[in-house]
Amino acid sequence: MRFEVCAAFVVGVLLPLLETIRRGFACWMVNVTTMLEDYVAGGLLLVAGFLAVRARPSASLCLVTAWAYVTGMMTSSFWSQLEASVRGVDLEPLHSAVLVFKILLWTTCVASLVRSLRRAAAASPRPPADEG
Repeated sequence: MRFEVCAAFVVGVLLPLLETIRRGFACWMVNVTTMLEDYVAGGLLLVAGFLAVRARPSASLCLVTAWAYVTGMMTSSFWSQLEASVRGVDLEPLHSAVLVFKILLWTTCVASLVRSLRRAAAASPRPPADEG
């Protein structure tokens, strides 16, 4: 299985799982948006991964879309966590562990997005050359 497809399944499960472990189920009552975005991102990756495994024609586009969404989400989250580390403000109890996981997730997202884009570009039909 290709890296970006395998990563879609792994990250698709890890995002909501790690966020729930980190914040707990009680966070759903306090900040629905924080929790929901990880669950939506995980769901998008899982759907795209299943489409890719089934070799659906829309799989390449769905993988690019899912990885672009998750990479964007993880980019802002990662840089905010890194900035908090540098400034030493608002550090949560397991801040270093969270930062390590975010670095790993972010690099996986960026690599998967690049690989998905390359595969989609290679698979897209080329228009006929203009013969003039």
